Amino acid sequence: MRFPFKYRIALIIFILEAVMMTAVLWATLDHLENATREQFASSERAILEVVSGISHIAIQTGVYTELQLYLENLLEDSRIEQVMLVDSRGIVVAATRPESIGKFPAIFSEAATIDQDTQVQRIWRSTEIRNGKQRLGVLAIQISDAEILKTQAEARNLGIGIAVTGMIIIAVVGLVAGVLLTRRLAHVTDAAHKFAHGDADARAGLRGQDEIGDLGQTFDLMADNLQASAIEARQLIDQLSDKNEELERFAYTVSHDLKTPLVTIKGYLGMVQKDLLEDRRELIERDFEFIVSATDTMAQLLEDLLELSRVGQVVNESEEVGLTDLFRQTSRLMDIQVAANSTQLSIQELMPLVFVDRQRMTEVAQNLLENALKFSRSGSSSEVSVSAHEEQGRVICCVKDNGIGIEPKFQDQIFGLFNRLDQSYEGTGIGLTLVKRIIEVHQGNVWVESDGIDKGTRFCFSLPSTQVAV
Repeated sequence: MRFPFKYRIALIIFILEAVMMTAVLWATLDHLENATREQFASSERAILEVVSGISHIAIQTGVYTELQLYLENLLEDSRIEQVMLVDSRGIVVAATRPESIGKFPAIFSEAATIDQDTQVQRIWRSTEIRNGKQRLGVLAIQISDAEILKTQAEARNLGIGIAVTGMIIIAVVGLVAGVLLTRRLAHVTDAAHKFAHGDADARAGLRGQDEIGDLGQTFDLMADNLQASAIEARQLIDQLSDKNEELERFAYTVSHDLKTPLVTIKGYLGMVQKDLLEDRRELIERDFEFIVSATDTMAQLLEDLLELSRVGQVVNESEEVGLTDLFRQTSRLMDIQVAANSTQLSIQELMPLVFVDRQRMTEVAQNLLENALKFSRSGSSSEVSVSAHEEQGRVICCVKDNGIGIEPKFQDQIFGLFNRLDQSYEGTGIGLTLVKRIIEVHQGNVWVESDGIDKGTRFCFSLPSTQVAV
């Protein structure tokens, strides 16, 4: 039986394009699998680092209530199956499974287990909790790779679907192409070869109203989409890297600032012991005052950190909120502070509406007003004003004071965790960090403006005029 030449051309085109598409999809899926595993591994390391810092504090203080709640919250991550903290005696002191607490775990005899039915692998990741050379305990997290397997399976199914669809399209195009179309198809084939071998800028460049013209344009569109997806994937990886670096800085800063009250308490306990031996009661009372103050500082730091960790997780229903009404209601809670400073507080009438989580935005307003009142001038010259306007589809709101101001070189640091430029003022240094996090969750941004010392400060944030519910 005679095999027509046009079918031979269609068959050759089909085979070539199928091979090239398979190569591209294979390389893409392999890259996606590696990137996914690295992303999950980085996330696991970050979780261990953050939780180990909090566990360090819990072991030293012997208070595990808040750590227990934090560990249970970790189970919201579908990869984490259980978490436990073992002290230096080998006893579980905190765990996501209450029945494990107070027992000697036998979980480290085998690093990984595999479910024979689902082929899901469960791996124990652990890190030692140390205080210098002293080993305080071990933090262990059991990780399931079910999420990775699911992601890989979805990507594989998508790849197969794309491959099958692509092959069908190629077969149809090849059948209608004919002998006269082979030259133009060579352009597409050449561009596909280059693209498959790493030339992301390779394009067919064909135009026309026939099938080959459409094929060339479709290939170019596919190449554009794949290139855009690769760029987007790189951006996501960079964002993840930035988040990991932020987590590392967060863990270091938290461990440093929470250690200070503990050092104070330890030092004054030694002085209490000495004063008791010498029966110096007036000094003992002074020592206890310092210990209570350090304990209050620690409690406030932990409370602020807990509040910061909830931003973006505890989500309330978004609603339309008037900024004028929001700031007025918030200012009524601070009447005593306003009166104590003799501050002239002015809030603009009829400020724009925004679509936000009212509770979270109340926290923003409260922190900005408290900050302005705290750093305003004392006496009758103290002034604080709140204003807002719409500009290019966004609402810009500013809280301005005429207080001590901020030098330009410090303005980039002002929203950092625990950053307090003047230690003589009360506070933990978390308020502005909380403001920044809430505004960013609402797809906005926040910044500070000041001409320097004694020139006043202006804190501003912007939100979309029509906000998507958070």
